[in-house]
Amino acid sequence: MMKMKFYTLCLSVVAFLSVSCEDVLDKENLGAINPQDVWNDYFLAQAYVDNIYSKLMPEWSYSSGGASDEAPGDGFTLNDFLKGNATIDTEDIWHYSTIRKINILLQEVEKGSLKPDEIDKLKGQALFWRAWAYFDMVKRYGGVPLILQPQDREDEDAILVSRNKTSECILQMEEDLNHAIDLLPDSWNGVDYGRIDKGVAMAFKGRVLLYYASPQFTPNGDQARWQKAYEANKAAVDFLDGQGKGLFADFAEVWYEEQNKEAVMFHRYFHPGHTSNQNLLRPIWATRDNVGGDRPTIDLVNAFPMKDGSDFDPNGGYQDFWKNRDQRFYATVAYTGSDYGIPKLQPGGVNEGYLWNYKDANGNFIEYELYEEGGNNYTGFYRNKALDKTITPQTIDQCGIDWIEIRYAEVLMNYGEAANEIGKTDEALTVLYKIRERAGIEAGSGNYGIAESSKEALRERYMKERQVEFAFEGKRWWDLRRWRRFDVLNNLGRRHALFFQLKSNAVKPSGWDDLNAVGSLFDFIYTDVEQAAGEAFNLQEEYYFYGIPKKHLDVNSNLEQTQGWDGGTFDPLQ
Repeated sequence: MMKMKFYTLCLSVVAFLSVSCEDVLDKENLGAINPQDVWNDYFLAQAYVDNIYSKLMPEWSYSSGGASDEAPGDGFTLNDFLKGNATIDTEDIWHYSTIRKINILLQEVEKGSLKPDEIDKLKGQALFWRAWAYFDMVKRYGGVPLILQPQDREDEDAILVSRNKTSECILQMEEDLNHAIDLLPDSWNGVDYGRIDKGVAMAFKGRVLLYYASPQFTPNGDQARWQKAYEANKAAVDFLDGQGKGLFADFAEVWYEEQNKEAVMFHRYFHPGHTSNQNLLRPIWATRDNVGGDRPTIDLVNAFPMKDGSDFDPNGGYQDFWKNRDQRFYATVAYTGSDYGIPKLQPGGVNEGYLWNYKDANGNFIEYELYEEGGNNYTGFYRNKALDKTITPQTIDQCGIDWIEIRYAEVLMNYGEAANEIGKTDEALTVLYKIRERAGIEAGSGNYGIAESSKEALRERYMKERQVEFAFEGKRWWDLRRWRRFDVLNNLGRRHALFFQLKSNAVKPSGWDDLNAVGSLFDFIYTDVEQAAGEAFNLQEEYYFYGIPKKHLDVNSNLEQTQGWDGGTFDPLQ
């Protein structure tokens, strides 16, 4: 009920203001509302902020796995980067219209009659979102123009702004976030639950500084940057601990138990007023439109460790690949023979809610009893993570599961990664032990299967752990970029699938077959997902920083293009 009230409040007022929210203070003729009244009424002022949320708050990233080696990604913008075909116009993220709204608030909010604590809350949220908007651009392009006041649109000199150095942008983000941390409440309650609070700002500051210390921005290393990242993330962990945040006991339930202690920053969804379409990723028989997406590759499947903490060894074959994996594997990957959790009862009461995706003895693809030509699985697996198993195919696009942008697990691992880089090995290991313990990995001799102790080896371990912990959470592509590890994809060559082919003498699965018998029913065929020429990974060095799209260069002659793109001269490492 609280969630419904929150969105009714936000959406009704934002809908009113967003007829043209950027004109709220720019135009005098607003009919019933004088623009200056916005800063005399907390309800209107908060609605102005809510419109900023609507522009910048992350949401469900449909089929985000296609942006890396997690899953195939037909039609994705990032596919042009993955396959070496990117141009300066491939990705265009340019948040200046929203930054203008933020700057207007920061300039005007104290001119009205709002209470001091109301002003603090409004400014704190606005400063957070300004840092967020700049980081969203800087992580792509490097330094961009820093605009901190509303520009006079009639003043050409004020509008044609040059790019600031990346270091200047990072410093401004840090200043905005420090100010936001001072102004924001420790938490919000009631209808305001889910707004940006102090813990979110601290966690995001840690993320920003972790990126800045990482090889994307600092290819030659800088211990001072890692030290700042360590301090920011440790402060965030300590604060969140004090607020009762932490790792939720059951990894699989993190997405289903809303408002649990692991959710730090999240986008609230509810049915029927504010839903997502993530459940279109379910198999054909459990969806409506035969969409598919985020189909895990065998490359991702191989990355999940065993229950004893050891790495899975694909050289040992795939006859029992699903046995004795850690809990994150079962919470993330649905595989042939597994119970998908959605009962589908046929006449006679036979439960067909199990996945049977395979090729028959003649090589024809079968999706158990419900196969359609051009079916939506071609890796051998489905995503199992964060999908609502309770709604019907008829309401498949009405998912109410919240998107968690920042989990406590990320803040903890950001802290651990930075600790490793400044030589605090014990702290780095302790973080990994906590993450693995929650994943159900056996303690063994107390190291949860981690034998590494050197900085270099633990760096690789953190890469692997993040790959499985945050699978399909939109982090893999950004992690590979900030680590400057495009070689991981280029060396992989292509994404891979594991097809199950029914043995010639085997009986076709029906209803429920003993999962332990899968190995005797099928042969396992390891193959490329994308087979055509030009489909291999071919990421280029210049992709660590994107080129500025041509349309922005055309309207601002003072913008320099990024080095490596169309003769660009701007150095994103400065």
